[in-house]
Amino acid sequence: MAHPRFGRLFGRFSSTSAASPAQAPRLLRLKRRGVILLGVSAVACAAVASPVASALAPTPREGVEHDQPSTARAPNILVIVADDLGYQDVGFNGASFPTPNIDRIADSGMVLDHFYTSALCSPSRAGLLTGRYPHRFGIMGDTVTPGSDFGLDPREETIADVLARAGYARRSFLGKWHLGHRSRAYHPMNFGFTSFYGHYNGAIDYFTHKREGQVDWHRDYAPSADKGYSTDLLANEAATIIRSPSPNGGPWFMWLAFNAPHGPLQAPPADLAWAGFDRSKPRFTLHESKREGVGYGAQGRGNTHRQTAIAAIHALDRNIGTVLDALRETGQLDNTLILFTSDNGGPGRAGGKDNAASNGPLRGWKAQHYEGGVRVAAAISWPARLKPRADAGIGPVSYVDLLPTLAHIAGATPSRTLDGKDMSTALLSGQRPAGGRTLFVGEDYRTPPKYGNRFPGTPAMLRARAGAVIVGQWKLVGDQLFDLASDPDEKNDVAAQHADIVRQLKTQIATFSALRKVSRDQLNATHLPPLPLWTLPKE
Repeated sequence: MAHPRFGRLFGRFSSTSAASPAQAPRLLRLKRRGVILLGVSAVACAAVASPVASALAPTPREGVEHDQPSTARAPNILVIVADDLGYQDVGFNGASFPTPNIDRIADSGMVLDHFYTSALCSPSRAGLLTGRYPHRFGIMGDTVTPGSDFGLDPREETIADVLARAGYARRSFLGKWHLGHRSRAYHPMNFGFTSFYGHYNGAIDYFTHKREGQVDWHRDYAPSADKGYSTDLLANEAATIIRSPSPNGGPWFMWLAFNAPHGPLQAPPADLAWAGFDRSKPRFTLHESKREGVGYGAQGRGNTHRQTAIAAIHALDRNIGTVLDALRETGQLDNTLILFTSDNGGPGRAGGKDNAASNGPLRGWKAQHYEGGVRVAAAISWPARLKPRADAGIGPVSYVDLLPTLAHIAGATPSRTLDGKDMSTALLSGQRPAGGRTLFVGEDYRTPPKYGNRFPGTPAMLRARAGAVIVGQWKLVGDQLFDLASDPDEKNDVAAQHADIVRQLKTQIATFSALRKVSRDQLNATHLPPLPLWTLPKE
């Protein structure tokens, strides 16, 4: 039976036509999607129940053909990354408010029903860009803070580097980088991108663009004085680039990394009004930080954290509509592959009365290895080649799969040994890959690095940050074992009933942890003062 979403493929929406949260009915698709067997065939289940020799450490991708897809022209590639978006904060995952433009991507393609990332921002971005688990080069378990002099290893190859060899002459990076900001060696344009517009740090003020008192907004290597709400600026820049002819008429690549809806929670007045802001009521309390200075995050606050987050998501959705309209109006939509994802699950705390995000029924939050921290809202579209369907239905897809998948579609060959898997055949055919899958979720972060633990040290948080891995239907988080096929919300620890599986998965975690070549202590070992206008030194 045809899915009801297919009748409105890439219809045009605007913020003025979208229903308010109070008017929108809640979608009832979470339970159906949650019980999908994560791509586990009977063979894969048996492989896990017996010795798991078939799913050990990642192996080099040798002998993989990188044939050009049978289209007249390789697709344009647009990767849209939201920041701290809750799993259930998009319409296609059952949000209580509409996200019509984000849903346009799912409507013309499919929901990636089991898309996994790291539990934190910088590691996810590193893995998405390189196709390699970021603990290999020291970015895992924490984010790059403003005082850090660490960053993405310049020897790593990104998807932009790979696509350059495939004839993608224009490779734009827009938005949040968060992978190093103290050296030009860490700049996006040193990793294959031909232009940069956005900010180096995370958690900038949406209106002033400041982090730790200094404006962090740049065009290429130079500070930019552009004014405005960051989500609007990024979408307008993206639309301008899309409307500009690409070099030699060839395909282009764009990485569009919005900082929304990450804190500090802020939204424009019209979006706040749409979300129900009441001027007669107080705004939520803002705890000022000496490092950030007076006024940081003060503009655009709503009555509650949740209301403001919904308004920021509405602004995000509105601006994604601007980008999609630019593609449609220039005739590029059909042959543009679009991936939408979040960098990690939404932030919050169990029992919180005013959590900014909703991860729906999934257990846990950002920074935790439960599903709510690492399973994210994601969708992919390529009208020219991907036949629309409700869900991908191909089992788990990892953030490190992005580079090998896009490289194959573009007809390019990565030069590094990758941890990710090329999922292009499965996406195009709808057939699950043969054999089981091992997904490394995170190392054991219960013991803090030498620079200290930046996350709550409560027993519940520490338990959630234990080493974690998914193999077939099984997920191990420390000593807790969950059967995701029957218990996708991780309510029942079945470790006592499956001691053999626990032992096998702990061996897997140890194997993956051994891939680390750089100490955790190096990531935020320094606490340097902010750079003036966050301008990189000339080298």
